[in-house]
Amino acid sequence: MMKIKNRLIRKLERYDALKLIEKARIKKIQNTKLDTNQLLNNSIPVVMEWPPDIIKPRVGLVKSEIIVNSYWPKFEKFLRNNNIEYNYIDIKDSDFISKVESLDVIVWRTPSPYSDQWEAKDKVEFIQNHMNKLIMPNKESLWFYEDKVRQSWLFDYHNIPSIKTFISYNFEEINEYIKRVEFPIISKDKTSSSAYGVRELKNKSDAKKLVNEIFNNGLKLYEPYIKQKNYVIFQEKVPNEGYDLRVIIIGNSYFGYYRYPKKGDFKASGSGIVEKKDIPLEVLKLSKQIKEKLPKSYMLAVDYLEDSRDGKFYVIETSIFISVETSEQLIVNKVPGRYVYSKGEFIFEKGNYWVQELMMVELMNDWISIKKGEKL
Repeated sequence: MMKIKNRLIRKLERYDALKLIEKARIKKIQNTKLDTNQLLNNSIPVVMEWPPDIIKPRVGLVKSEIIVNSYWPKFEKFLRNNNIEYNYIDIKDSDFISKVESLDVIVWRTPSPYSDQWEAKDKVEFIQNHMNKLIMPNKESLWFYEDKVRQSWLFDYHNIPSIKTFISYNFEEINEYIKRVEFPIISKDKTSSSAYGVRELKNKSDAKKLVNEIFNNGLKLYEPYIKQKNYVIFQEKVPNEGYDLRVIIIGNSYFGYYRYPKKGDFKASGSGIVEKKDIPLEVLKLSKQIKEKLPKSYMLAVDYLEDSRDGKFYVIETSIFISVETSEQLIVNKVPGRYVYSKGEFIFEKGNYWVQELMMVELMNDWISIKKGEKL
């Protein structure tokens, strides 16, 4: 009887603790909503000059929970300021096809987890190819989003200067590589979002142990329902200047900042330690070239390392969606703004811009081009 009583007491205590946690979560969300509204108004409204002979599209906006880095409130701000009709759409519903059918353009910040990527790739391709709707992201950019294997293939094919990467699905070839490579090296899985799944292999023993696990039971990743199985991504550990540099490209607008690792770590991604300052001209030029070579995207973020051996910048990876918590994605001499590429030059232009609103400009320009009969 006493044991049953004690179990009931523990259950009640746990229930009370969960209620407190839930209250704290709701309060945090409410505070974040307030912060988000304040942040939304702290930027220059992006208003397009709309051609009088082009009808504005009906937009389906995929909505998610409000957090500071949510994309959809910024998309919505643009739609409101430009008097574009829109409806919220739950893309996860079984009847998503009938909902999409009545719309012209779909706007969806697709999430990073594997299950969300699988869903997004299936639905985006269906909406774009079979329903002939304009959608952001498009299937071409989603093909390489959060996929380090596909990105590496693109870098190699287009001769984009990137960190030396070895990708193989061949067990024998991998073991031969381990025999000759100079350690330490970096191991990654296909996604490795926010530096999850990134490991430093210090010697052959570490590498062999990892490879055996990958090719036997599979390597457990941060998602409990998936493993890294029968492939490796090994990268050279580049001696660098202690930071990585992210450049964000949207149309002719360029932003960026420097990221630093936490003490005792080698990964800058996901650290939250950021410095916003001037970006070297050579990196801006390289970023423009990379954007032109890769499949079309409405935003492209390119992450670089500066190799301390030759002083050159090499691409680590790219992304079509990133965490954006402020309208100040570039600050030069303490002034927020952007670089604008015009007439062969990068010109700094001051001002606060939500990058999501600039993405919407590019999307609406595509809609205008389609209505004019132009090829994208």
